[in-house]
Amino acid sequence: MKSTVLLYEDKPKYDAWLKYLFMGVPALTFVVGLVVINIDLTGALVLFCVTVFYILLFWSILPRSYQIYEDRFRIQLGRPFSFNVPLASIQGAEKASGYYAMAYWGVRFATSAKNVVEIKCRRRMNVIISPSNVDEFLEHLSQAQRSLADGN
Repeated sequence: MKSTVLLYEDKPKYDAWLKYLFMGVPALTFVVGLVVINIDLTGALVLFCVTVFYILLFWSILPRSYQIYEDRFRIQLGRPFSFNVPLASIQGAEKASGYYAMAYWGVRFATSAKNVVEIKCRRRMNVIISPSNVDEFLEHLSQAQRSLADGN
């Protein structure tokens, strides 16, 4: 049974350029739709639908928070989506290069090239994230792993 005791929660760090990208892409398709509405109504409707699709896609896949429970680490995405990693499957976590935020073999939920943490897992793909406070996050994750190991 999954634990409901939340030990620590942190918000992701978003770089400014990423914010501009995630706001700019839907804004661009919306503005182009407005420009072509008098020329091609069908094309404008398609662009408006693409705008809505982008907004829903970004809402669904961008992390909202990183949560550490007694038995798992959870990345809360747009509701109702989340990504769980059991603490027992985590081999280690450490600060990583900003390069890993953009190019990495594993699951990337990194939203910043400055605050990058690599979570190495057994029998799972490794995970890259960008917590606001890297050192505090790593300390709480390590403490939760020690507590889990002591409890078993």
